[in-house]
Amino acid sequence: MAFTPYSYRNDPAVPRFDDTRPLIIFDGLCVLCSSGVQWMLDHDPAGRSQFAVIQDPLPKAIYAHYKLDADAFDTFMVLRDGVPYVRWAGVLAAAQTMPQPWRGLGFMGRIIPNAIGDRIYDWVQRNRLIWFGERAACRRPNPGEEQRFLTA
Repeated sequence: MAFTPYSYRNDPAVPRFDDTRPLIIFDGLCVLCSSGVQWMLDHDPAGRSQFAVIQDPLPKAIYAHYKLDADAFDTFMVLRDGVPYVRWAGVLAAAQTMPQPWRGLGFMGRIIPNAIGDRIYDWVQRNRLIWFGERAACRRPNPGEEQRFLTA
């Protein structure tokens, strides 16, 4: 599905935000998701990307703009250069925001067709809370991480 880059800028329901860096929207209550974001923070000291939890108003507005159900949260999103990437494409887009060798793995992952990658993504997504658990409170930035998070 093709999207017009930065179309959310013309949507009055989407608050203005700094979209100069890739934005990774994740479930702040999911242990797997929060751990993945922590790993990205630890392995990308240059801060190539920023993060937001789906539980906040801005990410919910972005999901609504793209006709995704933020409450069901069946996919995380990487918003890069004004274009949303979800499911398997989102995994690859997230890896491509990282330094090497992770960036290269994101490009190499393209050899897996989206139809297969999406099925694997959906299987993990459906089971993530059972396998890894859920946090009692939403993941928020630690001191020193604030500049990497868009918050409500």
